[in-house]
Amino acid sequence: MTITPVTLALIGTGAGLLGAVIGAVATLASASLTQRATRDRESDFKVWERRADAIEEAHRRMYALGRTRDSAFARRKVSSEDYHELVLEPENMQYRLVVTKLVLYTTPGLVGAYAEANVAIMDALRAIQQLQLALEESGGGTRERDRRQRNINATAAAAAQAVEESKAADQRLTAALREAVTLAATHRRRREPAR
Repeated sequence: MTITPVTLALIGTGAGLLGAVIGAVATLASASLTQRATRDRESDFKVWERRADAIEEAHRRMYALGRTRDSAFARRKVSSEDYHELVLEPENMQYRLVVTKLVLYTTPGLVGAYAEANVAIMDALRAIQQLQLALEESGGGTRERDRRQRNINATAAAAAQAVEESKAADQRLTAALREAVTLAATHRRRREPAR
């Protein structure tokens, strides 16, 4: 069998058409993969932004609470402004918003460290209030003054201990915040292709 020029032209046209179809399919597949990679990268970036926002907000809140605690301990007095600034109660919307962000975008360890730091600050403020009450107490005779001084010494030691425990909880929260940032950055780098 001999190949005629018409057959040869048909084979050449078919091969060209097949090559064009394969090229078009490859182009569409490449475009689809590029779009998916871009969408995944944008999604990861949005999650990272939210995670960073939650971590930053938790740190900012911890710093403000620690400053208030230290100021109250230095004054040996908890004022109503301190409690107004703190709004530590779990029913408080600001506290719940931070916890919600941490739950959604960070680790359970960080959520626990944040809650522990808040509880420790409240305990420290209660101990400072006890010291404040002991200092404000007035006594009569020598026996009363001695009892009052022992009470002041005991509550001062308890307040100092509570403040130290609160500072230690702050340090654990800071470590958990750093770990959350490091894990997120490592995870992000792992998912990005090498360039």
